[in-house]
Amino acid sequence: MYHNIKTLESLTPSQISELKKGVIEVTGKAMNRTALGVVDAIFTLYPQINFEDLKKILPDSINPSAPKNYKSLFKPYTERMYGVVQSGDIRRECEQAGLKISDSHFVEPNEIFRTSDGVEVLVARTWETSDTETGENDLQNLINHISDYGILVTKVEKNAAFNKGTYDIKVINPGLFTAIQNPSKKKNNWLIWVLIIAVLGGIFFFLFTNKNEEIIEPAAVESTEISVSKPDNTSQVNDVVTDINAGINTEGRSLNFHEILFEYNSDKLMEESRSYVNQILNAMQDIPALSIEVIGHTSKEGADDYNKTLSLKRAQAVYNYLTANGIDAARLSVSGMGSNNPIADNETEEGKKLNRRIEFVIVEDGVQ
Repeated sequence: MYHNIKTLESLTPSQISELKKGVIEVTGKAMNRTALGVVDAIFTLYPQINFEDLKKILPDSINPSAPKNYKSLFKPYTERMYGVVQSGDIRRECEQAGLKISDSHFVEPNEIFRTSDGVEVLVARTWETSDTETGENDLQNLINHISDYGILVTKVEKNAAFNKGTYDIKVINPGLFTAIQNPSKKKNNWLIWVLIIAVLGGIFFFLFTNKNEEIIEPAAVESTEISVSKPDNTSQVNDVVTDINAGINTEGRSLNFHEILFEYNSDKLMEESRSYVNQILNAMQDIPALSIEVIGHTSKEGADDYNKTLSLKRAQAVYNYLTANGIDAARLSVSGMGSNNPIADNETEEGKKLNRRIEFVIVEDGVQ
């Protein structure tokens, strides 16, 4: 199934089998918004996807026809399938046919996607529980199909107002999420072998041509391991550790870190922020039963969907740092809330700074 999808070529057979269990969870209100959330989840999980691969993952047959009460360019009025997504060219076709594009597709700036090869992507706005042509539940077709690609839809509030509602996406398998975001370069394995052979050849030459020369100890190689500084024991982390050691349950407790900063408009963790992440790292090293959800938050500037994706990637960057330093991935989960949960006034600069944060929520602490 997957061998024709370029974005999945680097995955191992075991990772492919993991996809079915879900990498990103989608919950939604209203059928059409849930479908929009599914497409958002695809672009979050496969940021380098091109349009050809996107159409392979989301074939038009999932949603074959538009409703009978909508004058359409698609079935049942023509032989063309309505589909899940169409390229931006559909704008021109609707205009030429005298149709309103916003009746058939999501077209707000925060509802439009773009593939790695520059194709604008519009998501179908119309979904039926009983398809005009097939009688099938088109949204359920989408939910069933997309589970093969790591997108797990767990809740749809179908009674929500048809054109209202929203959706949420959450990473539920951070390890596989990272593997897909950073594919291994299998095609460069030959270069590794060349380097290994060259090194072994150099050692052989040294041993057999310099037997009578003084052997000089090689200089120590600088470790590539991430250095971990001791925490400065800020009160909130120290309080959690103290309470857990005293047998006090801390599950559900939230710790907000405004000092964990990223480069502008990026998920790259700034060097000076690592000491603050190290406070959590040391707490998790000291208490093996401690499990944490890492939640990213942004201020209100920018489109909601963009903020949600950015906050998720920033939470994932913190997760990557913790796992790189030895924390078991099973003890961590990540999610991005965007600007949905402010803790300060977004109308002031100080409030915006407070809303841009990484939140750590205690999931398990081992206290009986």
